[in-house]
Amino acid sequence: MCGAFVYVYVAGVRYQLVGGGGVERAGIGELIARRPDLASRFNIRPTQDVVIIVNEDGRPVARPMRWGLIPSWAKAERLPKSTFNARDDRLASSGMWRGPFKHSRGVIPATGFFEWKKIDGAKQPMYITTKDGREFVFAAVYDSWINEHGERVDSCAIVTTSANEFMATVHDRMPVMLDDETMALWLDPVTTETGRLQSILLPAPSESLQMHPVLGRVNSYRNDDPDLISMVPPADVPPCSPIDPDDPSSPMQLNFLQYDQCTLTTTRVDPKPDDR
Repeated sequence: MCGAFVYVYVAGVRYQLVGGGGVERAGIGELIARRPDLASRFNIRPTQDVVIIVNEDGRPVARPMRWGLIPSWAKAERLPKSTFNARDDRLASSGMWRGPFKHSRGVIPATGFFEWKKIDGAKQPMYITTKDGREFVFAAVYDSWINEHGERVDSCAIVTTSANEFMATVHDRMPVMLDDETMALWLDPVTTETGRLQSILLPAPSESLQMHPVLGRVNSYRNDDPDLISMVPPADVPPCSPIDPDDPSSPMQLNFLQYDQCTLTTTRVDPKPDDR
């Protein structure tokens, strides 16, 4: 599972995508210039916009998308819940994921991500990164939906797979992390054979990852600052701050569902007209 992650944009960082292109050619720099709010974020949560790289007409392009996939066929009054993660073993069989898996695949760059480890009955937040300092590239799927106001909403989900031995100490699922070779295949629109695509959705090697405990402040989506990823000694985790739909700082976007890390549930959020 992946319910919170970090992305810090660094100009000049490149990934091989398709045709020898890279992140800069995908236009992440231009996207950040237009949307500086997407550049350095230390507590990204479902329903918020994320940077995703997709293949458009044979070239990689950076797009902002809502994290939490809304399928094109969804009805406004019955939006699906908990669609920020897509299980690898359901991509080819589920009506939710089958279309995006075959035709709408992307990658989401991330600096690290959070999981919550049970310690003496409490949930200690842990921050996971690569040992070599490289950024993650999460496999993703996406779709486009037209809401009741006629507005197009592009949204995405991070693909998860079974946890490796290292990650199994905190959760039984983990994001699919692609390398240069598998990223190129994942973004290749010509590749639609499910068996070939599923063959690359594997857990990253345990020895490539590291984790450390962080402040319980990350439990609240209201907090977003560099201190959230600083290592701290394992300690008592303060209570979560549940979502208050009347709180003007709540990340309400259109008529969507908000994910609550405290209770691991989603809540219907119907924003006021000024919030649309």
